[in-house]
Amino acid sequence: TTTTTTTMPTCSGTSAPRALPFPACGGAGRRARPLRRNALAARALRGASKTSFGCVRDLGKKAVAGRCEKNGVLVSRAAADGAMGSGQSQSELADGKITESAAVASVMKAIMGAGCFALPWAFANGGLALTTGSMFFMALVCLKTLGYMFKARDAALDLDGGKKLSDYENYVDISELTLGGKGSLAVRIIMCLTCFGVCSAYLVFLSSTMVTIASGYSWPAALQNEKTMIYVMSPLMILLAFLRSVSAASLISIFGNVSVVVGMAFVLADALKNPVIMSSLPMAVPTAFSAYVGSVAFLFLVHFALPDIEANMRKRKDFMGAAGKGYAFCVLICLAFGSVGALGYGPQVKSVAIAMLEGGVVAVTVKLLLCANVLATFPLIVRSSFTTIESALGGLTTGPSNLMRTLYVLAAAFCAASIPSFGKLVGLVGGVACTALGMTVPVIMLYSVNRKVTKGSGKPIMTAFDKVFSPLILVLSAIVMALVIITS
Repeated sequence: TTTTTTTMPTCSGTSAPRALPFPACGGAGRRARPLRRNALAARALRGASKTSFGCVRDLGKKAVAGRCEKNGVLVSRAAADGAMGSGQSQSELADGKITESAAVASVMKAIMGAGCFALPWAFANGGLALTTGSMFFMALVCLKTLGYMFKARDAALDLDGGKKLSDYENYVDISELTLGGKGSLAVRIIMCLTCFGVCSAYLVFLSSTMVTIASGYSWPAALQNEKTMIYVMSPLMILLAFLRSVSAASLISIFGNVSVVVGMAFVLADALKNPVIMSSLPMAVPTAFSAYVGSVAFLFLVHFALPDIEANMRKRKDFMGAAGKGYAFCVLICLAFGSVGALGYGPQVKSVAIAMLEGGVVAVTVKLLLCANVLATFPLIVRSSFTTIESALGGLTTGPSNLMRTLYVLAAAFCAASIPSFGKLVGLVGGVACTALGMTVPVIMLYSVNRKVTKGSGKPIMTAFDKVFSPLILVLSAIVMALVIITS
């Protein structure tokens, strides 16, 4: 997975002729030379989980999936490998633009990640019917608020003819355009909190997975305890946090994406070996709100990733159609994986479904690949948070910066040990941070621009339906965030 106030990525992607206020790829305040954009890569976190954040690095003729940063804020982009495998012609690759089918693959890449492995747990705890309904409803709301975000952006650009669409191609740029400096600052803070939550979730995912391997091979008893394993993994995460160059991690992430698909296939095959007993699972558990809403929100509320995909389409007007198809496919895949995994494993399914695989070289290999994916993704996600914090502190030299990064990881480890459940952490991050970014902020963007346009031309951009539906989304998002916190 997978996250900026300017249009110049600090590592890769497209640049706009604007100066940055602090260093980007080794230069402060310097104008970037335009780079050709290849197909985009998707992650954040949240995998969240979203773990499908990312961007594309163009190394020769090969696009490498990874994550990039725009002026200290994580930018999520669609996967190059997914886009390039979607029937693009050589001419399309030459100009760095992607087709609608490639955009569909990219949207799916942004949604699907390690967070999917919490779905069987979500279905088992939230109830089969309630979680299914939550998934369909969340997908529809996501598409509607996504439309609000783009409507607000386009209206704001029309209002100020001096601004160009090419200068506002990511989530934070759009928030600055529609909400102003204070609104953009709030978005940055929420994104930093999201990164911190995903960091904690990653530690739980790693510890839960490694404990199953430790148990299978009779490692020392201390290593068979999840809380202990979290702190054992922390030094490795701290070393990864010190990385300033993320090229190697980007390369590993490509193989990690494959491991997610392979892991899901193995989990389904293993779950289907068990007798399916419908009565063993509830149809609805309203009190388990974080399970059936938070986990789904973590996967589907990836609005911060999608503007970059839209910006790199040959026909940008086709993006909403591509997003609709991508969400539809993901709903079907997640529904099948989550429900079948829950029915196969029953109420005892673990919050990290991959941990249900026992023994065998193949199972251990899949687990290690997934761990490698998470480890490679970690520095890509937290780097944006680190840069934002360092900028807020006026810039830090290497020593103080490493100290700050060490304390950051240790704080995340403490949080992970306090909530040693991947499913609960995913639900908390998705239900609060992702809900704010994917439901609350887009509606506020629409309100803000609608007010400005109405004052200027007297013609509001909000339809009668928008005026009825958007307040409901605001109320719903507030309820979701409150209930997720209460029930987590």
